[in-house]
Amino acid sequence: MFLNNMNGQCVFSIKGKIVDLDDGKELDGTIVTLNDLNYITDDHGRFKIDNLCEGDYSLLIQHLGCKDTLVKVNVKQNINLTIKLPHSAVELAEIDVMDKRLEMTKTQTADEIKGKELDKTRGQTLGEALKTVSGVTTLNTGSTISKPMIHGLQGYRILLINNGVRHEGQQWGNEHAPEIDPFIASKLTVIKGANSVRYGSDALGGVILIEPNDLPDTASVTGEVNIVGASNGQAGTGSAILEGNFDKLKGFSWRLQGTYKKSGNIKTPTYYLKNTGVEEYNFSYTLGYHRKKVGLEVYYSQFNTKVGIFSGAHIGNLTDLKNAFAANKPQDSLAGFSYEIGRPYQEIIHELVKGKAHYHFAPKWRLMAQYAYQYNARGEYDKHKPLNDSLAALNLPELDYRIQSQTGELVLEHYNIKRFRGQFGGSYMNQKNVYLGRFFIPNYINNTWGVFATERYVSEHLELEAGVRYDEKQLQSFFYEGKNLVKPFLKFSNVSWNAGTIYKPNKWLNVFLNIGSAWRSPAPNELYSNGIHHGVGAIERGSKTLNTENVYNTTLTGVLKLKQISAEATVYHNEFKNFIYLNPGLQPELTIKGAFPVYNYKQADARISGIDLKVSADFFNHINITGKAMWLRAWNYTINDYLVYMPSDRYTAECKFYFDAGKHFKDNYVQVNYPYVTKQWRVPANTDFAPPPSAYGLVGFEIGTDIKFGKQQINLAFAANNLTDVIYRDYLDRFRYYCDSPGRNFTIRLKIPLTIYDKK
Repeated sequence: MFLNNMNGQCVFSIKGKIVDLDDGKELDGTIVTLNDLNYITDDHGRFKIDNLCEGDYSLLIQHLGCKDTLVKVNVKQNINLTIKLPHSAVELAEIDVMDKRLEMTKTQTADEIKGKELDKTRGQTLGEALKTVSGVTTLNTGSTISKPMIHGLQGYRILLINNGVRHEGQQWGNEHAPEIDPFIASKLTVIKGANSVRYGSDALGGVILIEPNDLPDTASVTGEVNIVGASNGQAGTGSAILEGNFDKLKGFSWRLQGTYKKSGNIKTPTYYLKNTGVEEYNFSYTLGYHRKKVGLEVYYSQFNTKVGIFSGAHIGNLTDLKNAFAANKPQDSLAGFSYEIGRPYQEIIHELVKGKAHYHFAPKWRLMAQYAYQYNARGEYDKHKPLNDSLAALNLPELDYRIQSQTGELVLEHYNIKRFRGQFGGSYMNQKNVYLGRFFIPNYINNTWGVFATERYVSEHLELEAGVRYDEKQLQSFFYEGKNLVKPFLKFSNVSWNAGTIYKPNKWLNVFLNIGSAWRSPAPNELYSNGIHHGVGAIERGSKTLNTENVYNTTLTGVLKLKQISAEATVYHNEFKNFIYLNPGLQPELTIKGAFPVYNYKQADARISGIDLKVSADFFNHINITGKAMWLRAWNYTINDYLVYMPSDRYTAECKFYFDAGKHFKDNYVQVNYPYVTKQWRVPANTDFAPPPSAYGLVGFEIGTDIKFGKQQINLAFAANNLTDVIYRDYLDRFRYYCDSPGRNFTIRLKIPLTIYDKK
């Protein structure tokens, strides 16, 4: 990175040659990155960077099959380097993920949460952790469940890639949060915009990558322990990771990870929310074998949680339901604190098994194969047990779903052939869903396959790419209509495409332009759901006449990075054909289970457009001020009115002060932030059970430090959210009809890195 210019003369150059550490072979096609500009080595592994000022620089060296290498150079004269790249003993998640991400993100920007910023999110759900990214919001169901939303799109339109595997579960519910432990991640990446070419249909709104660290490639045993405590809910979370590389078994690495979390009733500023406790435990194992040309990896994870559903959202009759919509407090607002989780609640188990292999069969070619199996069991317990005593004694869930997903992928990659990089491949998924108990969505078998090709041209100032994909989905469902078993069979197919460019006129400015199309077929719940969904306290009904949803997406992003100021602005426009949405019904309904609002799945032509903005400035080497803004506009062409349940305008101001506090305290900081959410007045008239809530702003505070005790370092932080205990409700919370959002919360975080053995 350029630090200074002592004499004002930018006349120096860095010349270099990249060779293999093992055999001295010249590595052509190596990428040398400086200040976001890429330089590609020639047939003899040589590169040259001109017009450099005096100062310190960092060169990132990347070559397929070799470990990412960072070379620091102090330039006072012309420099001539010979750089020897070591082969990675791992699959190079850093280089491979970066390599794939360049392919997969196409010409769209990727917002990353890692390092200290990721540490700040520890103890939060995945959805809440991602809200730090501009353009990302959450669809909440009360105080304990949140689903990530990118540019107003969520659920089936957002793909989660967990450790390289497309996450599959019972995504159909608005309160079905991702069954993923955020503690497995060393980096969270949000890719905004359609990404169906690489990932397949459904990636209409964006992709979220949950990426663990590379497995270690040197003989060692290391890890870390994270402990998080929170005042609201009297919550405690503990997570630990331990990993190593075998000294005598060359190429073998391993990792163990586990998390436990427990929380009680959440408190608003004026009352507790009855039955909002959470208990969760998760664990995972990884074993890898990696050598120069071949790599194998096996991964297993299990996610287990029990989530209480706010009981005040389940009302006995229509009069009480209408009164609840109009009341300032729920009927059971006198409840106190408790860890007990009673009815209604959810119990979820999610298992993932992954096997992955790659083989470098030529200097610039790699073949990757992956198989994954996922099992998801979801039990949803109503507020009241069945009236039949014998059934009630069994205490079985009223909604009981088991879904099994098997996915396979085969990808052929080539790396920097005459400045071109490409991927060609195919994928297949077989999915089976069965239910026990009360009907809500049917049994079904889903078979999906697709093939794709992408190609990318990389030069110093310009990158171009294009891709195309074909997908086909076959959905066979099974359910009763009266006493008759019906087996509707639906077949969907379509083509997705993508094209874009990155223009890098200098080291300060990058411009990204991407256009593409994406599609998805209607999901089983959108087609056939019919009944009470206690998780959201509502009746939901599907529509068998729904058609394929299509979108044309355009995204333009400018990224400016100067010495003390950085700015990023994204403008996007999505044009939808047959947009599927859940529309509030005109009147609630009374059932034997109580009174509930009604929602119906509908379809319309629509547009969703908006702007994301982020500006950050450093002052006096001790102060950083960051501002973020999000504006989104959504229009329903079919009814010529606004689209329901879209996020309102949001603004965030953040000021961070760094300070010194002695030799034992490093990276000390104090931070104040203020997110402000406007009232969502852009809603269709007479289509909701209650008017949108008022605007609100929340004060946040945090102080943190790294403490050193000899060779041991401890990261300690204390934070406060909603410091002034503001009473508010959020438009994107499905329980805003019944209760306020959480009040003040103090959090303490402790991170302890561990080094048990390190041969270095």
